[in-house]
Amino acid sequence: MRWLIILVSTALLLPCLLIGSNSSSVYHIEVRHVLDDKTPLTIEQVLLRDWNQDPVSKVNFGSSGKAHWFHFEIPDSYFDREENVMIEVHYPTVDYLEFFVANSLDEITQHYVTGTDFPFASRPIWDDDFTFKVRPELDGKRIYIKAQTSNSLQMPIRLYGEKEYYQKEEWNLILWGAYYGTLLVMSIYSLLNGMIIRESLFYYYVIYVLSTALLVSSLNGHGFAYLWPEYPAFNNASITLFSCLTTAFGTAFAMTLLEVRRYHIVYTWLGKSTIAISLFLAVIALVTMQDLAFYATIVALLFATVMMAFGIKSVLERYYLGWYFMVGWSVLLMSIGIFALNMLGIMPTNALIYHSKEIGSVFEIIIFSLAMSAIYRHEKEERSRINSALDMMKQRLQSRVNIVNSQSGFLEIPALDKHVNDIRDLDRRVHSEMGRVLVVSVIVMDRTTLRPDYIALGDCLRILFNSSVSVFPFKTSTPGVPGEVTVLVFPLHNKFEAEGIIERVEKWHYSLGDQYDLHFGYAISHLTEKYDVDYIEESFHYLEEAMQKKSISYSIDETLSFIHRQNSAF
Repeated sequence: MRWLIILVSTALLLPCLLIGSNSSSVYHIEVRHVLDDKTPLTIEQVLLRDWNQDPVSKVNFGSSGKAHWFHFEIPDSYFDREENVMIEVHYPTVDYLEFFVANSLDEITQHYVTGTDFPFASRPIWDDDFTFKVRPELDGKRIYIKAQTSNSLQMPIRLYGEKEYYQKEEWNLILWGAYYGTLLVMSIYSLLNGMIIRESLFYYYVIYVLSTALLVSSLNGHGFAYLWPEYPAFNNASITLFSCLTTAFGTAFAMTLLEVRRYHIVYTWLGKSTIAISLFLAVIALVTMQDLAFYATIVALLFATVMMAFGIKSVLERYYLGWYFMVGWSVLLMSIGIFALNMLGIMPTNALIYHSKEIGSVFEIIIFSLAMSAIYRHEKEERSRINSALDMMKQRLQSRVNIVNSQSGFLEIPALDKHVNDIRDLDRRVHSEMGRVLVVSVIVMDRTTLRPDYIALGDCLRILFNSSVSVFPFKTSTPGVPGEVTVLVFPLHNKFEAEGIIERVEKWHYSLGDQYDLHFGYAISHLTEKYDVDYIEESFHYLEEAMQKKSISYSIDETLSFIHRQNSAF
């Protein structure tokens, strides 16, 4: 199954790379460039300018807020074909872009003003990039472009025949649809799992995946083209907003997946700081509608560093998901780093580098699909192992628990200090491997004799032997709890499973009749490697409180919706 996923994903990825590598200019053109950093140049001055003295344009200008002029001529080879030429500026995040076509008489035959600061309808052709249609024999072949943006400026100019252009667009729509569809399916699948299991891990992953999809759509112009074409102000802030959301919820997902709080507090502090900074910057971008992509890029680099630290620590700690995380996130973070350096103008631009973020995210989805399967297999194995341990404990306990005289109602209970150690050992095993442990201390009192009744309790024990619970009856010296108390230990996959168990224990009271009163206290172990809290003694304390308050049950555990139950037993 793993190799099938990898082969299918590779089959989907290779066409993207091939199309990207073949999407360079169909015609060889030489683009000249001049920086408009002094007195703003007018189109009249640009037409009279001797462009042969200006340098050949590079593609990537890094983060630059100044205006740039570009000039080239459509190759003469196009005149041999009776077809329009499509001029594409393959960089969709330019704030202001002005396009001119001039003939041999220096007359302007076409003029467009567009960019992300204008509604999407300002573009002559509905495309996520900036595309213009020119008929050289009628309009002229001299092209002038003025560009200015607040973030990274790149000017990869490509020329196509009209037929070739629309063929390319068809393939692009299919491949981008497959990419976004994959992310959408993964997010819906994780959302359904989260609704069933009710674990925050899946919700963090859903928001992370959706934020990643929206970030990619903002960077590639798809969001502006199809989601918010009439809101250029929001589009201006969208890259910063979705980049920060991706960083924040990606960090939260990683911290939950790797259980970072088990490590040194510095790792938790780093993760929470990254989340706080990201959310703060996202709020600023949303409120001011400003493009803060430069700061978002720096936060993304911080995100990459923190995530790598988490991955290395998880591998060193031999956490079973450590290598999945390292492989998946290393490729993704490397691709984010490459894209960030490209945005800052440090790395050159080509199809592979420009689409590195998409390549990394696809690879990450594959790896985390395998990781989710590993989580399921690991938990299934652990549950089977712990159930086997519970069965052995039940067999050992059943051989010790023996009702000697059913008429007198006395229960023979040997010295059970060993069982106390069994409970603590079981707590540590389940606690560290699966999730949490619910400890319930139960006593059944005879209203006539005001003594614990073991016949009724023995009936309860017989029922419990058929369920997934360990039963430990033993004597206690806890003040306020007379004689013997039975402790029930329930392994939990998550804290929400405890609610149904508590309600089931409460129902025993109604099945005992008017002659008996049932009291119990319960405590839930928390996710920590420190065992400073003795959950057995804690449950004894709550049992004592329940008896004093004459209620069925008592607890102060804040993880459940049924805390502080005061149901009267009388």
